[in-house]
Amino acid sequence: MIRQYKTGDHVALAIVFKRSVLELGSEDYSPEQAATWAEGGSDPERWKRTCNDGRVTFVSELEGVISGFINLESDGHIDHFFILPEARGQGVARALFDALIAHAHEASMTRLYVEASEAARRFFLRQNFECLKRCELEIRGVAFHNYAMEKRLV
Repeated sequence: MIRQYKTGDHVALAIVFKRSVLELGSEDYSPEQAATWAEGGSDPERWKRTCNDGRVTFVSELEGVISGFINLESDGHIDHFFILPEARGQGVARALFDALIAHAHEASMTRLYVEASEAARRFFLRQNFECLKRCELEIRGVAFHNYAMEKRLV
């Protein structure tokens, strides 16, 4: 089931984020990188603020448990997209993305863009995003990379 974020979901989003980064992100990033990345989103209050700042956030539920989420800012920026490890391969990511695309069309957006991790890059390439460039960055003193990607909507 896909629905919009509602009050109280922020605790589950912090769990999804942390588990996704530590368990799935560690397939493409070092343990140090994954731990540093996960540290930045462990506070549920951060997700409460983020999901109440005007962006639209969709969450997925599997058997009553939040299993993933994606959010979209008003300018077409996909800021967060994470699923639980056990939700991988069950169509959760695709269902969340489909909800986001439907919203983007309803909002007459002409472009979506994202800074994608390795795993997200593979997903977005399958959704016909163009990879613009690899970006090198640093988070709390740890080197990372991600990819600037975009998709034009017609």
